[in-house]
Amino acid sequence: MKHNYFKSGIVIALLAVFSLLAIQSEAYPPFVRQSAKFGAKDCTFCHTEPQGGEGWNERGKWLMAEKTKRNADSINVEWLSEYDSNATAAPANKTEDKGDKWAELESYHEIMSQTFHPAEEGNLKPIRSQAGELAARAQKWLDSKPPLMYGVPSIKAILVKLNAESKALAELVNKNGSDEDVKKSITALHDRFHEIIGACRVEKEKKK
Repeated sequence: MKHNYFKSGIVIALLAVFSLLAIQSEAYPPFVRQSAKFGAKDCTFCHTEPQGGEGWNERGKWLMAEKTKRNADSINVEWLSEYDSNATAAPANKTEDKGDKWAELESYHEIMSQTFHPAEEGNLKPIRSQAGELAARAQKWLDSKPPLMYGVPSIKAILVKLNAESKALAELVNKNGSDEDVKKSITALHDRFHEIIGACRVEKEKKK
């Protein structure tokens, strides 16, 4: 009889373990899978605790701030393509990064952010009203003197393309181009901008 109780106890314990594993597997946050391409391996990519929940690190706080800024109902993991860990680093690290700030890049990004994200949602009013300003800031960026680490031909070549494409978008808007063409153009321009961001990160890594 005692032997049967012992066997029953083992079975119950195993069932409890399997049930717990099933629950954990089912509850595994989809955000982790979606964020994998940005380097996520577990919940600590954005949270302070391995199991997730309340308590966010700098990346998580940035996403929460973006949700508020964009007046979004939920967080979109794709926003991480615009996350700059250096921008949220501690003051001690900022001192080390004095040579990588490019004011004209930030100025261009300001208008890009204000126009591209509404366009993603089908609202083209911002880009139609600010296409000229976006083109003007692209020209100022091209004419500016980059930080020493970014003053390489590869980045300059991409910036030349971005400038031409910004002007082309402004001309398209001036000619009252279709919504489809305007959205396609701002999307391609957004990709070009992040091509420059990626190239800058590569050069920065080389200097470390």
